Amino acid sequence: MTLQEELQQMKDATMERMPQSVVQVLENSIISIEKQQLKQRSLQKGNYIEDLLLTTVEGKESLLSSFIKGDYLILNFYRGGWCPYCNMELRAYEELHSEFNKLNIDIIGISSELPLFAKETTNKNAINFPLVVDINAQLMKKIGIVFQLDEATKREYENFGLDLSKFHGNTNDELPVPAVYVIDKTMKIVFTHFEEDYMTRLEPSTLLENLKSL
Repeated sequence: MTLQEELQQMKDATMERMPQSVVQVLENSIISIEKQQLKQRSLQKGNYIEDLLLTTVEGKESLLSSFIKGDYLILNFYRGGWCPYCNMELRAYEELHSEFNKLNIDIIGISSELPLFAKETTNKNAINFPLVVDINAQLMKKIGIVFQLDEATKREYENFGLDLSKFHGNTNDELPVPAVYVIDKTMKIVFTHFEEDYMTRLEPSTLLENLKSL
C-alpha cells in the first residue's frame, strides 16, 4: 500500500467518526492556511536556507549544515509525533531510507516538538534517520512555512486531549505546514513540496524518482 492510500484510509475513517461540526472546523482551518498564501511566500527552489541551529533528541545543538553528509539533504518538516499522518509519512521515508542513501542523499525530520517527544517519535516509528527539533520554529519561520493555529481548531485539539504547549514548551500555537525541502551542500534549495492539507503528503517514491535526475 502506498503512503497516499494509507493516508486516504485514515482520513476517510477519521472524517466518518467525527461530528460534522468538527470536520467543518478542520476544513475551515485548511482553507484559512491556503488564504495566507504561505506556498507562494515561502522560500522557493533556487533560494538558500539559513544555517541555523537545530537540537537533536539528545539535546545537543547542531547547525543544519552539519547534517549534510552526502550530495543532498532532504528536510522533512512534520507537525509532531502526536500527528498520525506525520507518523505514517516518517515510516514511509524510513522504508526508502537506504534507497535515498544509494543516491548519496540523506534525510532529517524536523518538528518543533521538544527533544523528549522527538525521541519518542523516533522510537515508536523505528526511524533510523535523525529527527531534530527546531526550537520555537525559528528555522521554519525563516523558510516561511509556519502558521498560527486558529482558536476554533485549537479548541477542537484541546477536546481531543492535545495540548500543543506541552509538546512545544511554549504557548505560541504555531505549526509548520507539512513540507519537503531538498538542499545541496551550499544550502541551496533544489526541490520543494508544500501541502496546506496536512492529511495529504508527497509520496516518498515520487521524490526518489525526481531526485534521480539531479
